[in-house]
Amino acid sequence: MVCEGFTGNIILKLAESLYDINKSLSTDNKYFNRFNFENYGGTPVLGVAKPVIIGHGISGEKAFMNMIKLAKVMLEKNVMQKMKEELS
Repeated sequence: MVCEGFTGNIILKLAESLYDINKSLSTDNKYFNRFNFENYGGTPVLGVAKPVIIGHGISGEKAFMNMIKLAKVMLEKNVMQKMKEELS
């Protein structure tokens, strides 16, 4: 999903709340487990020259590692340059 920051943050918080509710019920649901922010680390900010990943202030080691991995993939795949070329 691509959207501006305010809407994106609301959707993100909703998804994470659903994950927390699912976790508190001690159920293991594959669908809701994908909303665990530790698994994806953070969200890329698009429209800047270099990869910028926004993460939670409460992010732990796993989330930080996943943010670094995401930035690495973005660099390897030249995402920012491709976006610039496509949107110019």
